[in-house]
Amino acid sequence: MADGRDVAGGRDAAGGDAARDALFELAVARATAYLRARPPATPDPAGVRQALEPWALKTRFASRVDLDAVARAIAARPAGATRWRGGPTGGWG
Repeated sequence: MADGRDVAGGRDAAGGDAARDALFELAVARATAYLRARPPATPDPAGVRQALEPWALKTRFASRVDLDAVARAIAARPAGATRWRGGPTGGWG
């Protein structure tokens, strides 16, 4: 990939698991879209996680990611940020 990750090979240039990072990024993106229609009662990680529970039950791949980590990532989203990158240890860009 142009960003230095080889998803097909499963490892990125730094030795991380590119496929897991990509799955986490997808989960954050899909969960963020879900929350646009169903905003959490509170914007803190606990409120975001609670709002995401129905999404996690309906989404086939959600069991493969840490829902708490997804909620923390979404709760930390700064205004104007559009995309999460870097897997569970990444950030908003």
